[in-house]
Amino acid sequence: MPSLAPLATADDVQARTEQQFTPAERARVTVLCADASAMARTLVPAMTDPPPATAVGVVSAAVLRALATPPEGLKDEAIGGHSRTLAHDGGGLYFTADELKLLRPPVPVPRGAFSIWT
Repeated sequence: MPSLAPLATADDVQARTEQQFTPAERARVTVLCADASAMARTLVPAMTDPPPATAVGVVSAAVLRALATPPEGLKDEAIGGHSRTLAHDGGGLYFTADELKLLRPPVPVPRGAFSIWT
């Protein structure tokens, strides 16, 4: 079975951040794009071909989140009364429910004649 092209590339991710990737980071971004694309196709088997226009942004957002995940596995931290979550329980690479909705085909709106009896 032929491998499908990633839904986003390292260039797509680079275009969505001000950080300039080193060659090592760019290589990691390329791998994360392939992984996120495979995850998206698995989680949304009804994804259209070609993929929706939102796919590039959704995959890029997931990759940027994964890049921001601390490498030491720290999930959250608290300093005084302030706390923040640094990583998702499933790891750094994941999609939100809203992002998955953006990858699904639109639900058709029923059309046609109907009547309402009172």
